[in-house]
Amino acid sequence: MLAQPRTEVVQAAPFPSPPPAIEPPELPESPEAEARFGDRGDDRWYIQGAAATHIDNQENGQFGMVGAGISHFFVARHSINGELNSFYFSQNGDDAVGLNLAVLIRSHLVRQPNWSLYIDGGAGVLGSTDDVPSDGSPFNFTPQAGIGATVGLENNRRLMVGVRWHHISNANTFDDNPGRDSIMGYVGLNLPR
Repeated sequence: MLAQPRTEVVQAAPFPSPPPAIEPPELPESPEAEARFGDRGDDRWYIQGAAATHIDNQENGQFGMVGAGISHFFVARHSINGELNSFYFSQNGDDAVGLNLAVLIRSHLVRQPNWSLYIDGGAGVLGSTDDVPSDGSPFNFTPQAGIGATVGLENNRRLMVGVRWHHISNANTFDDNPGRDSIMGYVGLNLPR
């Protein structure tokens, strides 16, 4: 009798189990980029004071101003500003007080985290208790333009300083329109809304 071949059962090696899943390390939550002064959509308000002297005719004296304004940055570095200001005019003849509504466009040409340099300009209307200048009228327009700077303070506040050419005239809406050109220096405190 022939011997039967012997069969051996060979077990296949088991498939190795997959390595355990490696979890990516937890990254700290990414804070949203902090809004910067003058970014699009930044809304702010400010208070300000100013003093000015007439540059055409020193007889017409000086004026002082205190007021407040709001700013809206419609694109980065460029804002539209609405202001409500009160004036005191020291001049030949009767002194006068006045109320002024103005709209300004301000462009921060250089904007750093802690300071900026800007130009601005605009116009407004002024009503006063007496003629301004003293040989003018009680209703005037106030075109103006200038340069300024902001300096960062704590809590997102900013100091504003600047100088402007400031004009007052009635644009020939009255018989006399002598006009008044002044150099105005101002300082203000700019705050987040």
